[in-house]
Amino acid sequence: MAKTQVQSEFIGKSQNIEAEGCFSINFFRPTTSNPVSVMGIPLEAGTSLKIQQNVGDTDHTFYQVIFGSGASGNQLYVTKIMPLG
Repeated sequence: MAKTQVQSEFIGKSQNIEAEGCFSINFFRPTTSNPVSVMGIPLEAGTSLKIQQNVGDTDHTFYQVIFGSGASGNQLYVTKIMPLG
C-alpha cells in the first residue's frame, strides 16, 4: 500500500491546475461561487467533480478551470491525494 498525503488549495481565478502525478483530484464549488467549469464540465453550486486513477496509475493532466460571470466571488477548492516519496 502506498503512502500518501493530501494537498488542498483555493482557486479564485481562471487557470490551469496541474495534477502533478496525483492518485485522485477533487474540485469542489461552494454554493456561494460564481459559475465554474473544469475541462468544459460545468459544476453545479455545492457539488464536486472527483477523478480517480486505477491502482498504480498517476494523473499528469493539466485541468482547465474557467469561471463565468456572476454576482458572487470566484471560489473553487481543489484537493489532491499525492504519493509520498
